[in-house]
Amino acid sequence: MRKTTNKPIKNFATFLNSKLIGKATLTNSKSLFIKDANKKVHSANLIKHGYTILDYKLNEEAVNTIIEYSRRIECHDPYRPQLEPIDPSAPPKDTHVAHFSRTDLVNFKPILNIANDPALLEVVQEFLGAKPTISNINMWWSFGGKEQAEHAQLFHRDFDDWKFCKLFIYLTDVTDTSGPHIYVKDSSNSAKLRKIRRYSDAEVENAFGKENILSFTDKRGAAFLVDTFGFHKGLLPKVEDRLLLQVQYSLNPILIEEYQPVQVSDFNYHQYINRLLIKA
Repeated sequence: MRKTTNKPIKNFATFLNSKLIGKATLTNSKSLFIKDANKKVHSANLIKHGYTILDYKLNEEAVNTIIEYSRRIECHDPYRPQLEPIDPSAPPKDTHVAHFSRTDLVNFKPILNIANDPALLEVVQEFLGAKPTISNINMWWSFGGKEQAEHAQLFHRDFDDWKFCKLFIYLTDVTDTSGPHIYVKDSSNSAKLRKIRRYSDAEVENAFGKENILSFTDKRGAAFLVDTFGFHKGLLPKVEDRLLLQVQYSLNPILIEEYQPVQVSDFNYHQYINRLLIKA
């Protein structure tokens, strides 16, 4: 599927795939992020524009709980695996980002509860056209003060599945100088620039217009869903470091991932949606 960049072929394959998978009956309990009346608005935004900013921020207690947990687990530079675990307060000079392990994140109940938020799952199911699969949970530091952007700090499309989206939650305040998420509105449905590579700011601006390049700055706890097949990047932080939690929802397993589901206590989640990460 990574090699299928032709828009009509990709859309047809997505349609067939979603029909084969079908939808799930989801519980309608209280959401941390979404007003009941706005679920259709969020799914429509995601389908049309490629992103939607959720109604509620993750509350301070929940943010603090995740940050405190992050201090008890290790994070590593994914591009320099030979390094020792990274100390976020004093990262090596060449380390731009430090990721926590998926196993550690899946083993933390508050993060699983976020990933399985009932209204989120409803919005995502409407966007995908089928019941979602939680195909990744990730959390990482992006460090400020580096000379130039690298990897995902440059404009790109993700080609993870026929259709997918990602939940982003800021765990630190994010300003223009602390690495905001940058997204190109309406690019997820565009046939422009489909070759798999990194793109310069000028190329993206020329193709989509400067007015459609959005910068998501907000206080910690801010949450938004993004179709990252659309053009995006994490802007290189100039000064402050940024901590971000991400949950990926897709139609299928992501082929480049190696899944080793973990046993969790008090399993009260939808078994199919969580099958890749959790043993029921």
